[in-house]
Amino acid sequence: MPTLAEHACLALVAEGVDHGWAIGGLLARDGELGRIWSLSRPLTYRAIDSLVDQGLLKRAGPAAGRGRARSPLRLTAAGRRTSSAWLSAPVEHLRDVRTELLLKLALRRRALLDAVSLAVAQRERFGDAFAALTSSDPDDDLVAVWRREHARAVRRFLDAVAGPPAASVVAGGSPLRLSARNQLTATALAVTHGDVMSTIKVALPDGQQLTAAITRDAAEELDLAPGDPVVVVVKSTEVMIAR
Repeated sequence: MPTLAEHACLALVAEGVDHGWAIGGLLARDGELGRIWSLSRPLTYRAIDSLVDQGLLKRAGPAAGRGRARSPLRLTAAGRRTSSAWLSAPVEHLRDVRTELLLKLALRRRALLDAVSLAVAQRERFGDAFAALTSSDPDDDLVAVWRREHARAVRRFLDAVAGPPAASVVAGGSPLRLSARNQLTATALAVTHGDVMSTIKVALPDGQQLTAAITRDAAEELDLAPGDPVVVVVKSTEVMIAR
């Protein structure tokens, strides 16, 4: 299994970058891709040597006046399959978004490949993780808050690349005003996701607490966390009195 360094080099050869010197420049700290994830020239050449040993790359032979680092590189059939599969595969963990996923998206755009399809697949892959990590409680410790906010940031990033899920698109793209008169300002206290439904606990300005049950899709679309201001809309066909 190629390493991340080897995959990056392989993808660059696949798009037509044919020698190690140019690959090293793109992956250098001040290079186009080095802004995302950088690799020193010695490690770049080592990755290329490993790809040749694995049969994923081959050297076409040094051109006149060119050293080993500038030997033309070509993909083998196995290398092309490996590169294509890697560029299309979502990453497994949220922590890999900043490095591996961002690198894949940049490489896909350089190769004139669709970035949206990968972002959509990644959002689907992270669905359960988003639900688990964005469930919240007012007593969450700092680590839980960090994990929640990181998950929310990743979800917003994927929505920015792929576009919001279809269910969250409002006709005309304009905010809506509701005819319901019973609208109460409140503050979110906790969000708990179930398989289909989510519960949102809020506090009114006088301290009273209310709990709303809404669909999980709607809760994820709202992207709520403790402390967020919300409006509670109450709509009912009857009002009951108890004594």
